[in-house]
Amino acid sequence: MDEQRQQTKHTKLQVLRAQYAAELPQRIAAIQCGWEAVDSPDTRNQINELHRLVHSLNGSAGSFGYVRLSHAARDLENVLAARMEIGTLLARLRSIADAGPDSERPVEIAMPRIFIAMENPLLYVVEDDPLLAKEIAAQLDTYGWEVQLFTNATEARKALRQQLPAAVIADVILPEGVLAGAELLQQFQFLADQGIPRLLISVRWDWEARLAAARAGADAYFVKPLDFTLLTDVLDKLIYREDPQPYRVLVVEDTQELAEHYAEVLRAAGMQVWVVTEPSKLLDSLAACKPDLVLMDLYMPDCTGVEAARVIRQDAGYLAVPIVYLSTESERQRQLAALQIGADDFLEKPIYDNYLVSTVTLHAARFRTLASLIRQDSMTGLLNHISFKLQLESELARSRRAASPLTFVMIDIDCFKHVNDCYGHPTGDRVIKSMAKLLTKRLRKSDMIGRYGGEEFAVIMPDTTLDIGFSVVNQLREQFADLRQISGEETFTCTFSAGVATAPPGTAVAMAMLIQQADAALYAAKNQGRNQVHRTEPPA
Repeated sequence: MDEQRQQTKHTKLQVLRAQYAAELPQRIAAIQCGWEAVDSPDTRNQINELHRLVHSLNGSAGSFGYVRLSHAARDLENVLAARMEIGTLLARLRSIADAGPDSERPVEIAMPRIFIAMENPLLYVVEDDPLLAKEIAAQLDTYGWEVQLFTNATEARKALRQQLPAAVIADVILPEGVLAGAELLQQFQFLADQGIPRLLISVRWDWEARLAAARAGADAYFVKPLDFTLLTDVLDKLIYREDPQPYRVLVVEDTQELAEHYAEVLRAAGMQVWVVTEPSKLLDSLAACKPDLVLMDLYMPDCTGVEAARVIRQDAGYLAVPIVYLSTESERQRQLAALQIGADDFLEKPIYDNYLVSTVTLHAARFRTLASLIRQDSMTGLLNHISFKLQLESELARSRRAASPLTFVMIDIDCFKHVNDCYGHPTGDRVIKSMAKLLTKRLRKSDMIGRYGGEEFAVIMPDTTLDIGFSVVNQLREQFADLRQISGEETFTCTFSAGVATAPPGTAVAMAMLIQQADAALYAAKNQGRNQVHRTEPPA
């Protein structure tokens, strides 16, 4: 009986759906007639073209210094957009109705998984204003991105079916419609599955545009005029999702089998592990592996863990490295006494594998975080003054041992006080960040960059002659001068001056002398008009 009722219900639903499908064209036609009574198709085409032209003016005017013109164009665009929206939505209604009822599962665009080479990542930029598109390409090129431009969604759609980029940046409004950029990203939802970021740009900051961006799954939304330092920062974070380096652990345990067990458990969790069974070899192992944590037995035949911890803490370089004791000692008072000698935790044997991994991970992660905060400049993420000088001292020693050249550079942003006075300190901070970003993107990974102080930066270029170092810095100077800086709706550019010095191979140049030489060259560049690079020749 229940089955019969269910069948009857299903039949009735089918009849109702068929009836609705039969009436649907008449419903759509009635709406269409109402719209046509308001405006003719020819007029709508004219409005569409007019809207495109006004939108292009809105998007480009502010970027080229016509801020008031951009505001006026935005007001006109909003009026036209409201009128056009009805036609766009009607066309969508008709298209969906003609396609029939929805299938149970949406049809996805079939695309193969394509490997993306990340050495020089390709960006797709979809922007219908040709001048603004070229400006976007030029600014991103300065930061090292390769850009392919498209003027409409149709071209971009065709390209996405042939080759996948590292990221897609699209204007919300394109010739195909007022939300065509968002619709393009939504159609290619598979990009998210490939880990390819999708970003939207627009002069619009209204609810409708931002909601469309959210529904399209956009990873970021930027308002024109674009802050290219912020844009490339976001691109870096979205594209280069590098796995953190594995934690480095030194296990000090006199029982070989137990030491290897701990090591294998931690290695299975993705850590790098070194084992020391003789405390007399501890100092050599510390220097070799530079651990994020020392896991040490409390009781060993030749010396206790407490004594070994005292030896470790005698070296200022290991004062902050976490030490975690291992022992069968269960008396809390003795545990506390052991912890007072510079240790961080106490694990009682036998130790569950999961608990061992969790404890080591917790302490090693905290050590790395604190170490990075101590070494890095908080604003730029570059080496701070002290850490940079320690690095320079180390690199000079390595250069002498390897008989290889080393080039040292001092950089100072020109007229930086004027930037702060005219545009405010937050804008000045953004200029400093743009300098840091340019150096990070354009120099080699082997080069070391530091924020030397204020608007001053320093660079160590290992295995680099004076001629090559000078040429590289001069290119950086030209690229920095091309970067567009933003303060509210105003744009401006900055320059820098630099001094370059070298430690030739086979020479013993003192660190203080090298810094003095680069500083003197920088002073000469400032004195002779700024926005130039000077060098100090090594003594014959």
